[in-house]
Amino acid sequence: MLSIKPKILSSLTISTVLLLSACITTGPSDMETDWSSVAGKDWQLNMVVDGEKMLSPSAPVIASANFADDGKVSGSNGCNRYFGTYTQSAGNLTFSPLGATRMACINTAMDVENAFNNAAEHVASWQISGDELVLSDSNGKAVMKFGPRTP
Repeated sequence: MLSIKPKILSSLTISTVLLLSACITTGPSDMETDWSSVAGKDWQLNMVVDGEKMLSPSAPVIASANFADDGKVSGSNGCNRYFGTYTQSAGNLTFSPLGATRMACINTAMDVENAFNNAAEHVASWQISGDELVLSDSNGKAVMKFGPRTP
């Protein structure tokens, strides 16, 4: 009877280890492979958070982003064109300080631009949720949401 217990215990231990290692392999590495669904596409800003205020830009104020495969990001921040670089890895995302043109725009566009620029400074991670690209701060709070750009 004693010889059966070690065999059962050994089988349970092996099963547990296999189950746990299967759970570990479905973590952030899946998000990294998803970056191919982000890069090289035009994204339109649907929502941006500025402090406690949430803005949802609509025409004629359109903000956008395009993440090139070579680590460059560019688009419109609602008023001006911007450009810079990004670094992404395993769900993390950071922007370099962004450069931009300096045109004067209507108030709504300036509000979106200011919110966009502030939010970009706080981006720490990304994820795809449905067809939406969600950029979040270091606390996991969504600060920008993009959808596929519509013509």
